[in-house]
Amino acid sequence: MKIAFCTPFKPLTHPRISGDVTIAKDLAYFFQEQGHDVWNVPHISTRNIWKKPYTWGQAYTTMQQVETALLSAEKPDIWFTYHSYYKAPDILGTLAARRNIPYIIFAPSHAPKRKKPWSTKAGYYLNKDALRNATHIFANKHRDIECLEQVVPPANITFIPPGIRTAAFVRDESERTRNRTKWKANNAVVVLTVAMLRKGTKAEGVEHVIRSCHALVTEGHNISLVIAGDGEMRAQLESLAQNLLPEKHHFLGVVPTQQLPQLYSSCDIFAFPGINEGLGMVYLEAQSCGLPVVAWDHDGAPQVVNDNVTGIITPSYDMEAFTQAIGKLAASPALRANMGIAAATHAAINHNIQHNYAALEAKLRAIVKEQADS
Repeated sequence: MKIAFCTPFKPLTHPRISGDVTIAKDLAYFFQEQGHDVWNVPHISTRNIWKKPYTWGQAYTTMQQVETALLSAEKPDIWFTYHSYYKAPDILGTLAARRNIPYIIFAPSHAPKRKKPWSTKAGYYLNKDALRNATHIFANKHRDIECLEQVVPPANITFIPPGIRTAAFVRDESERTRNRTKWKANNAVVVLTVAMLRKGTKAEGVEHVIRSCHALVTEGHNISLVIAGDGEMRAQLESLAQNLLPEKHHFLGVVPTQQLPQLYSSCDIFAFPGINEGLGMVYLEAQSCGLPVVAWDHDGAPQVVNDNVTGIITPSYDMEAFTQAIGKLAASPALRANMGIAAATHAAINHNIQHNYAALEAKLRAIVKEQADS
């Protein structure tokens, strides 16, 4: 199949690492691996586009380019948009729908509460129009489905569990001794957090981990905290860690993806609240490498972490519960080992991208065939 691949929020080449870009890249790469011809649609950043008239000229030009491609002999067999929501609605996919090209949206959302405020009304209706024109929708978050069903018939929605390349995230202890020696943590329980250190919920989450580890050290736990990631809040978070965890914290900066399995495998617990975290792909990466996870019951983590089996989910903003969960794992090597084994198994069985996206591809083929036969 020739697949027109559209990403309204961020281009595949976006320099900032994020779950959105990772999922989009994995999807595009999966399609290419299956032998499909993936056409990366010219990118329009539609984020709040109704508030940015200076971008409308470029948007119009891009729409004309897309129209030309859809009318050509090389037109795509299917249009595939990754993520459409009120802040960044898909405004190109409907062009394909009007040309009787099957229009697919993966991981969209519908937020009825955005209908009334003037600041979000335009985005709400643009996104609603995209959803109503879509041939089929694939949701990768259970919590999105109920609202989507207010706009789209349930029969036109398929749930695809989130996944990672589990074969690329396997336990690798080749650097464990060297890393722990470098961190002066050979005899410590090493708690790991991987996050972009940017202002807002990411930095807030890291701060919670620092404070929890401080509380546990004060109680007598031998804990060392390792933080991977970078951003404008790094200096402030480093200062906090220096005050609360002197000689017991290490900021690594951005760690290349190919080195992450060795990093996960050098640690003992993965902890990150996950405030407003849509899915939290790091939870899947950590579990796939055999790490038990501690996270809040806020948004995405409960969807990918099996509570009390592969990790511990605690009530949001309950710092005592979050701290106690980390402490429970820190105090029990056996519990960490058992949860770690269960975590790797859970990721391999339920969140293997090759398996989950095979179901997606099969549905796409069926849609294209049905369109051709009609």
